[in-house]
Amino acid sequence: MDSKIKIKRKKAGQLILALAIIILINVISSQIFTRIDLTAEKKYTLTDYTKESLKNLDGQVFITIYLDGNDLPLQFKKFRNSVKEILDVFKMYSGQNFNYEFVDPTNEENNVKERDLLFQELYYLGVVPVENNEVNEGQATQTLIFPSAVINYTYYDTDADSLISRRVGLNLLNNDPNYEQSSPENINNSVQNLEYSFINEIIKISKKEKPKIAFIEGHGELSEIYVIEMEQKLSEYYNIMRGKIDGQYGRLDNFEAIIIAKPTAQFSKEDKFVIDQYVMNGGKVLWLVDGINISMDSVYYYERAFAMPAYTQVLSIDDILFTYGVRINTDILQDAFSSSIMLKGTSATGEVRNHWYQWFYFPLLITKNTHVINRYIDAVRTEFVSSIDTVGKNPEVTKTPLLTTSNMTRVMKVNMPWQVDFKEINETPDQKLFNAKDIPVAILLEGEFPSLFKGRMIDNLLPQKSLFKEKSVPTKMIVVADGDIIKNVVKSDNQTMPLSFDKYSLYNYYGNEQFLMNALNYLCDDEGLMSLRSREFKLRLLDNAVVSTKKSMWQFINLLLPIVLIIILGLVMHFIRIRKYTRK
Repeated sequence: MDSKIKIKRKKAGQLILALAIIILINVISSQIFTRIDLTAEKKYTLTDYTKESLKNLDGQVFITIYLDGNDLPLQFKKFRNSVKEILDVFKMYSGQNFNYEFVDPTNEENNVKERDLLFQELYYLGVVPVENNEVNEGQATQTLIFPSAVINYTYYDTDADSLISRRVGLNLLNNDPNYEQSSPENINNSVQNLEYSFINEIIKISKKEKPKIAFIEGHGELSEIYVIEMEQKLSEYYNIMRGKIDGQYGRLDNFEAIIIAKPTAQFSKEDKFVIDQYVMNGGKVLWLVDGINISMDSVYYYERAFAMPAYTQVLSIDDILFTYGVRINTDILQDAFSSSIMLKGTSATGEVRNHWYQWFYFPLLITKNTHVINRYIDAVRTEFVSSIDTVGKNPEVTKTPLLTTSNMTRVMKVNMPWQVDFKEINETPDQKLFNAKDIPVAILLEGEFPSLFKGRMIDNLLPQKSLFKEKSVPTKMIVVADGDIIKNVVKSDNQTMPLSFDKYSLYNYYGNEQFLMNALNYLCDDEGLMSLRSREFKLRLLDNAVVSTKKSMWQFINLLLPIVLIIILGLVMHFIRIRKYTRK
């Protein structure tokens, strides 16, 4: 009897110990967050940049996601689950500074007035609903779905001694013209973009002070109306300013980077000195400089025009670029891979029609993903672009080509006026002339640069001679041999078009904006955000054709095979038991 009691007590003790171990494991696991990501692209792993950004939040982030309800279509339910998963991970890394909720904006329990007010508020924040059309039992139904969020950020401003709140709307679903919004491809692409979408808005809304970027004026650069589209994009991350240098030493010191967009007039010695010393002290420059001068509008209206050498020595910047390690050539690049232009023509019946012709003077640059700046961007459109050579053998400066032409490029030197005629569109190009390839058009320079003014008289150029630096701290700059890469279209009524829009082909080229944003992010040391933007995951979808032809086979495998295996295993075990006990 005592032995039975001991056995019962022993088993009870073992049970209690097992329960205690399970509880202890659950408590420890709730305090320690970890996950194993077995995907090749680390699809479910946050980048270090995102983790650090969430850990360093000074205020409270609260996100309201307007994607909820029992009537959500299946694909949007899956999208909702993906949003919840990534926000749960965000919350793990940001601790008490992060929270969220899901709301159904079309909830019928809310009265019509409340719903209308909510819709107006979302519209004001830039949130756009998606119309979902479904056909059930012969009846078509249309519902509004809000795959979107509103991010609220609240922090305490010590200077103002008050709480400051900011909010911004965020559309979570990509608006890719290549796919329907509710298609599996578009939703998958939207899922892989969720980390960037959320952290990008959180960073923008939580920044107390934006870095400054300046567009330089005073040398015939593009006026503001021709770069307003890019300014607006950059203003989401930076404070954008414009102004002249006027030879004032230290005028550029407070700027994270400067942009010199298509200069056409000479730089004075004083202005070059200011730029040079700005670089010596770690400043970054985006040079957008033409190698030749020609207007496409002149070609378009007069059917011909002359390309003139731009001569960077006339601008008086050839020496400063040469010192830093590059030379912009006075040539024109034609490329077999180029954009088109639209011309009106008359058919045999007298009908006026639009015709599109390939225009070799407008190369489309497809990057090779050689750098984080050009990774996964669309084709970059150029106009009358020139080539760039690297010069010098300074081991302290690294030179990386960012944009190059295709493997069928023609290089034409322009040492005198070169006629560009529309008649060329009707001529079959001689392929033997397109014998060059991978001609650099944009180059990144990184390292420690020598000063252009080393060994020169500079007494009258700065307040104290001791302030002069003849060698820079580690810094970087980008040189592009096309000033029009940043130029947006301006209509006759001064209405501007998006930077991506090409008025000659009526096509949108998004690569220009992507490249310029990446370039400025990189120069301003925002590599983390830029690398996050360029993450790409492979889309692994089922092949519908194979699924339809082999549907029965896979149904058999999934439904009957497990049952067959269990029966076989049972028979094997049965025969093993018979054989075992028969021997005894």
